[in-house]
Amino acid sequence: MALREFNDDAGREWRVWDVRTENIHPATLAEDYMRDYLDGWLAFEAIDGEAKCRLSPIPVKWESAGREQLAMWLRRAEPVRGDRTSGPHGSVSPQATARVSAGIERPRGSARTFRFPAGRFWSVAEWTMSGDTSGESREQTVLRFTSGRRSLDLREWPDDWMTMSDDQLVALLTKGFPRPTQEKNPTSFRRRGSDEELR
Repeated sequence: MALREFNDDAGREWRVWDVRTENIHPATLAEDYMRDYLDGWLAFEAIDGEAKCRLSPIPVKWESAGREQLAMWLRRAEPVRGDRTSGPHGSVSPQATARVSAGIERPRGSARTFRFPAGRFWSVAEWTMSGDTSGESREQTVLRFTSGRRSLDLREWPDDWMTMSDDQLVALLTKGFPRPTQEKNPTSFRRRGSDEELR
C-alpha cells in the first residue's frame, strides 16, 4: 500500500492511500454498501482529521501522480459519512475545531505520517497553542499525534522526532499514551496470543 501527502488548491494538507479488496475481510466485502468499491479505492483523509473521502476505482499510476492530479481526484471523491469515535480518546470536540479555525492552535513546521502496527495511520507535528490566563498571553508547544478525529498531545518529546524511524514514532506514541493494563483472563479462552502479548 502506497501513502502520499499533498496540499489541495486551498492549501489544506491531505494524505491518500490505496485500499485493495484483497486486504478486506470477506464478510465486509459482502456488505451492500461495498458493491461500488469492489475494485478498491483511494482513501483521502485531511491531516486535521476533519474530512475523509474515497474515490473508486483506483486510478492507474496514482502513486506517481502530481499534486494537481491528486487535487482533481480529491474533488471527484465521495465524502465518507459517519464518525469514528471508538477507542479511549473519543472524537475531537467542536471547541477544539473552533480553536484551530480561530488560530488559537496552529501547526508549526512539517508533519510526518506513519502507520501503527494495527494499521491506523497517524500524523505527527509540533503545534503551538495560544492562551490568555489572568490577562497574560502565553504560548505552549506540544507534539500532536492525530489519526482521524483522535488527537493526542505530548508535552515533552525528543528534539530529533522528525528524523525518527516509523518504529521509533510508534514507540514514542505508545510510551506517551499507554493503554490501560488488561485484567488477567479468568477463562481458558484466548482471542489472540497470550495474556502477556496483550499487555
